[in-house]
Amino acid sequence: MMTMRTVALLGDGLYTWDGGVDYLSNIAGILEYVNSSRKDYGMKLYLVLPMEYPIVRLARKLLSKGKRDDLARFSYIIHVFESVCRDVQVVYYRKHIKKLHDDKGRSLQKTLKKIGADICFPVLRDYYPQLEVPWIGYIADFQEKYLPELFDEQTLAYRENNSIRQARNTQYFIATSESVKNDLETFYPGGYRVFAQPFAPMAADSFLDTSGVELTKYRLPETYFLISNQFWTHKSHGTAFRALKKLHEQGFKDVHIVCTGKMDDDFRNASYCDGLKESIREMGMEDFIHFLGYIPKLDQIEIMKRAVSLLQPSLFEGDPGGCSAYNAASLLIPVIMSDIRVNREAEGVNGITLFEAENPDSLAACMKDALETKRRTVSVEEIREHNRQNADKLAAFYVDMMEEVIRDYLPKKQS
Repeated sequence: MMTMRTVALLGDGLYTWDGGVDYLSNIAGILEYVNSSRKDYGMKLYLVLPMEYPIVRLARKLLSKGKRDDLARFSYIIHVFESVCRDVQVVYYRKHIKKLHDDKGRSLQKTLKKIGADICFPVLRDYYPQLEVPWIGYIADFQEKYLPELFDEQTLAYRENNSIRQARNTQYFIATSESVKNDLETFYPGGYRVFAQPFAPMAADSFLDTSGVELTKYRLPETYFLISNQFWTHKSHGTAFRALKKLHEQGFKDVHIVCTGKMDDDFRNASYCDGLKESIREMGMEDFIHFLGYIPKLDQIEIMKRAVSLLQPSLFEGDPGGCSAYNAASLLIPVIMSDIRVNREAEGVNGITLFEAENPDSLAACMKDALETKRRTVSVEEIREHNRQNADKLAAFYVDMMEEVIRDYLPKKQS
């Protein structure tokens, strides 16, 4: 007998940043794999997005000086979903400003009831503790506990209060690593259950053959390393740029770094990108570091395939290497990433190399090794088999998690 479920993937709190979009689309890809590979289990998938009143969206856009444009972000997440998982339908619910009117999740509940949802996740904020539909909470990471200097007092207080309320009102959490699971249970102990997703990178089928993607408009150099991160302070782009300078001083004059991701995006440090550009000028590396900005997902993947290696110099992540390392590892593309705690969960995985965080000499040595080691050609068939093994592991994780939550969920009032 076949089990059929209607799954609502909640985009609130995720559609506004690249890592959140990639995380949610990765989940969709895994669930689509379940649909295509199992005869005893199937799902109808929905991407559920929050739609504020037009006047509120306009006010946010004006206050952010155009940096926050929800309609543009909706278009982007839908574009990414279409490149990963074409079977997902998009629906919207009316989102209210909690400080002005807390509808206690009624609008979301109405939408979930309309589509017949059996489960909703990941719930990033403590907005919906009274949902009748079973739901799974999510906290991306606890960066503020380790790098509090990167946050202002208001943001620290918000994150603290939200985490306290989530731990109090949430029965189930999904975590993207053992590190996040351990932090949640340490900083905010409670009677909840945490499901820690295993590190088993899986690529969407559309990522496997991107040879037809046209890249001439980017004018890419012949030899380059790739960084695909948002330009936030903790991503530590400067470490990689200084490492590149050291490589040039060692005679590797034709090596470049290509960066993708939206610039001037760190509200916590508005001068971060200006500082990076100034340091590049001071090092005389303007012609060797390239900023492509936001680009289509398949363009990013093809650029990644042509790189010597993906670089991930970040000082903090919620899962090993973040979403860019997940994409690279799923395609058997070499990854060089910092040796922070969460990244060590991927130590020993084929193709992943760790360097000492914030140490450009250590990173330069790893980059030099990558340049001097001929990269093995990997066939599409080999990538497919690698992905099948990981997909089976992730599929079992998600199906088991959803079925346990659907079976045992008990609606409760907010406390």
